[in-house]
Amino acid sequence: MTRLVCLLGSPRKDGNSDLLARRFCNTAKAEGAAVRTHSLRDLRFQGCMNVLFCKIGGERCGLDDDMLPVLADLSEADVLVIATPVYFCNMTGLMKQAMDRFFSFLKPDYMTAEEPSRLGRGKRLILLQTQGEPEDHCRDLLSTYGPALDQLGFERRDCLRACGMRAAGDVLRQKALMEETDALAREVALGQ
Repeated sequence: MTRLVCLLGSPRKDGNSDLLARRFCNTAKAEGAAVRTHSLRDLRFQGCMNVLFCKIGGERCGLDDDMLPVLADLSEADVLVIATPVYFCNMTGLMKQAMDRFFSFLKPDYMTAEEPSRLGRGKRLILLQTQGEPEDHCRDLLSTYGPALDQLGFERRDCLRACGMRAAGDVLRQKALMEETDALAREVALGQ
């Protein structure tokens, strides 16, 4: 069974990125995937504070807040789904803070280690990116975060972009996008 963790990065409940993630996760569940969803807007956490507990004191993040169970779920998952709208040419601040905490998954010698990540290799990452701007703006964010994702062990990465989505619910009216979302969710759930 594929284990999937979904992070909702929008500060707005039921916005387009939430709706796209819900569609993706419901389809994956229908195909037998185990899905855990975390809405970052509902959590009390902060980004990495560079306390270095994960490098010199232990094998997990040293900040004791609502992000710890999320990180624990992610360490057990096969697939990470990140759902975020584009805010000011990037993922939301909530999502960026959460991703900064992924630093705790890197081993103390990550810069020289053959295997730098505590997560191991073979995890898959799906980015569900919604934006009000047209397609030629804010291209796929995965390239920006590529080097860090490589070190973390996310060998396979996919991005679904929903562009020109201004009003909440716009994403659901895009038939081709919904079909693409369902197809990718089925593929992920079946481990393909």
